[in-house]
Amino acid sequence: MSGLRRLIVRIAALFRGRRLDAELDREVATHLAEAADHHRRMGLSEAEATLAAMRDFGGVAYTKEAYRSTRGLPLVDATAQDLRYAVRVLRKSPGFAAAAIATLALGIGANTAIFTVVNALLLRSLPVQDPDRLLVVGDPAFVHGWSTGTPRTDVFSFPLYRELRDGNQVFSSLLAGSRVDNLQITIDGGPEDITGRLVTGNYFETLGVDAFLGRVFTAAEDRAPGADPYAVISYGYWQRRFSADPAVVGRTVRLKNYPFTIVGVAPPGFFGEVVGEQPDVWAPMMMEPALMPGRDFLELPNTQTLVLVGRLKPGVTFGQARANVSDVIRKALTETLASRLSADDRDSVRRGDVTFDVPIASGGRGLSRLRQQFSASLLVLMGIVAVVMVVACVNVANLMLARSAAREREMAVRLALGASRGRIVRQLLTESVLLAMAGGVAGLLLAVWGAEALVQIANRSAITHPLVLLIDGRVLGFTIVICLGAGVLFGLAPALECLGRDVTPSLQSGARSTAGGPRTIRTGRTLVSAQIALGILILMAAGLLVHSLRNLESVDLGYRHDQLLVARVDLLASGYAGPPAHSLTRELLDRLAAIPRVQRVTASSNGLFSGTESSDGIRVEGFTSANQRDLQSNDDEVGPDYFSTIGVPIMRGREITIQDFASGAHVAVINETFATFYFGRRDPLGYRIFVDDSEHPNDPGYEIVGIVRDIRDHDIRTGVPRRFYAPLTSAEFDFPGALNFEIRTAARPEALVETVRNTIKATAPGLVIDDLKVADQLVGDSLTSQVLVARLSLGFGVLVLVLICVGLYGSMSYAVASRTREIGVRMALGASRTTIVRMVARDAIVMLAIGVAAGLPMGMWATRLFKRLLFGVGPADPPSVAGAAAIILVTSVVAAILPARRASSVDPMLALRHE
Repeated sequence: MSGLRRLIVRIAALFRGRRLDAELDREVATHLAEAADHHRRMGLSEAEATLAAMRDFGGVAYTKEAYRSTRGLPLVDATAQDLRYAVRVLRKSPGFAAAAIATLALGIGANTAIFTVVNALLLRSLPVQDPDRLLVVGDPAFVHGWSTGTPRTDVFSFPLYRELRDGNQVFSSLLAGSRVDNLQITIDGGPEDITGRLVTGNYFETLGVDAFLGRVFTAAEDRAPGADPYAVISYGYWQRRFSADPAVVGRTVRLKNYPFTIVGVAPPGFFGEVVGEQPDVWAPMMMEPALMPGRDFLELPNTQTLVLVGRLKPGVTFGQARANVSDVIRKALTETLASRLSADDRDSVRRGDVTFDVPIASGGRGLSRLRQQFSASLLVLMGIVAVVMVVACVNVANLMLARSAAREREMAVRLALGASRGRIVRQLLTESVLLAMAGGVAGLLLAVWGAEALVQIANRSAITHPLVLLIDGRVLGFTIVICLGAGVLFGLAPALECLGRDVTPSLQSGARSTAGGPRTIRTGRTLVSAQIALGILILMAAGLLVHSLRNLESVDLGYRHDQLLVARVDLLASGYAGPPAHSLTRELLDRLAAIPRVQRVTASSNGLFSGTESSDGIRVEGFTSANQRDLQSNDDEVGPDYFSTIGVPIMRGREITIQDFASGAHVAVINETFATFYFGRRDPLGYRIFVDDSEHPNDPGYEIVGIVRDIRDHDIRTGVPRRFYAPLTSAEFDFPGALNFEIRTAARPEALVETVRNTIKATAPGLVIDDLKVADQLVGDSLTSQVLVARLSLGFGVLVLVLICVGLYGSMSYAVASRTREIGVRMALGASRTTIVRMVARDAIVMLAIGVAAGLPMGMWATRLFKRLLFGVGPADPPSVAGAAAIILVTSVVAAILPARRASSVDPMLALRHE
């Protein structure tokens, strides 16, 4: 035996790289020899037993001297030593390392993917100079539409912008920009569709952006309408379309068939002030008459299209800016521009209908409609993936616990040789952080793909221009913090378990190799119960969100949106207004109705989940109220047989006919909400509606000829507003410019898209088609954010179920392995297989009960945080709660079956000989 001990000590010394003193020789040799004796009793030869002992302890034989030497090492060196050892340990357990890294990669990848989109949409500053000095004046979400009528102070007309630009005392520069729809460029050959923005001459100066090539616009480009046909193209478009040719500067191209000279190329990464858009070209605002003919936005003070961004002067505070902007706007609307407003608009300003408390916000993150649309959904998803990360950490913690039990003898030897418990805890945490970092690297790779996939899910049509997704310093920092936090989280349980261990039993020659003890098993069960509780939370959230989506999708819109095609065309931008526009509208109705498999065709100003909304001040015959809000109603101008075409039932009276449309009759159809509000139980037919319009003082009003069912044509969530409908040809209504043609088909509407497009082009070759979609798709697009959060929460719920199943299976398998001897004794004493299965299943039931009891109230509380995303359900929705509990129950039963069957098949004789 002494020879064997000396051999083991010499080999151990080689691993340490230093000599052992005589006393330590004896200590180490004793423990290593006991290990060899143990392996020899298991049936190994002396040589095999020696090698097995060395595999157990040879590479980890930290002596007192070695431990003492690390205490004096610098922190960097000590950490490096811990990392080298952690790498060696993980290399010896490739299966464990792979399982842990894969689990962590899923959790970290999901978190990083969601955060990448959150960073791009909500957190990242614009790639401009000193973004923290920028302020948004107006509503940051109002970036794609326009409003006419009563002046607003959350979106501005160009004349009002000019007043604020020249009259403010707080901005060194103030820019304005608007999107150009249906922009076409002709370079060599036919036209190509591109994206573009009209911007003021001080646009690039305000943002602090210089040209990559050539020059950018200056204040000289704001001189007069049509005077400066210049363009700046984006860096990406320059590379994509012009192959990065420096000679592009000075080249002439045609934008909407008007010649423009390219004067510069924007720098790489610059996309402008609107997050979610990537313009190909910028043109001076003064070129609006050439690129948006018929609009004349530069001169109309009642047409609001602009949200402004200003750069604060040094020393100016946020409060000073708000006060000065409000003062300038008040003066402009009550004095400077008052003479250019209509009498009705002046009355609105005088009555106080227009607020002068202008919204102002930090502009460093730019403008974005997507931010308003998706921010709540993204924050909910961040909360969900955070819970997924915790579940993944709990799963890895269970793996670490089982593995630490297998390494218990190793830890006992190290403690016996003088290592402090803190030293071993530090080593275990180093191993867990190393695992987390490896999972983080894999998770980053998954996140790059996941973030793109996330945007694609939302990009059904709501995100026309994709976000700029970058793995920047903030994303990397987030991932590192997640990794460190996860490493500490899942490494803490086995580390704390180590602190409470008694080393004596593990060093006894008869100690079992699978020892872990009841404490380890209890800790593992606690972790599994926590997993189940978190799983209940995730599944409840997913159930509520999916249930809400189903409720939204099943809402009765009041009309038939199946087999319906909607084409939105811009007559005004194509040069049609007044009688020529009405004539073209009639011709398009006739031509579209003649298409085979088209049943009916009509038109409307506002459309169905397309176009805009409009409202007017009204007077209703027989109704009086001192509240001005009671004298406001939404309205729409429609074509002949509008209601029968889209499938809305007439409740009383009749609808607007071809005769009404042809003659421009002063008739109106009202919805049920309008009828109830203004008439109560009276019959509205025959009464008149008067539109407040000083330009038509002799307005005879609109005779109510019909009542139709309420329809939801722009928003599913909100209630149906008061609305009346009049013929498109009514003289008192300004021609809307853009029209929606609703086409009822006898076949699948998708099959007629190109035929409809070609028919419109053949009727008027220069007509701009803004959009051409199936009505079902338009309705679905309005639910994009709800679909996004429901789909992803359901996917994460499935992932959590898999993790719970693996965690429960692993915990029970370990418990069965730890109780093999006990099970053998029970079976030897007469216990039946059913009794053994019941004993094992009882553990699973206890873990399940604790998890469900904790998870249900936690889930009910947590789901209140995203109550605004729910529709038609509450946080305690019975189907969602019952469904979550049932799914967890089935998952737990499936995970418990195999360990229970394995326990019942234990051979008593082998179990009694076990160790």
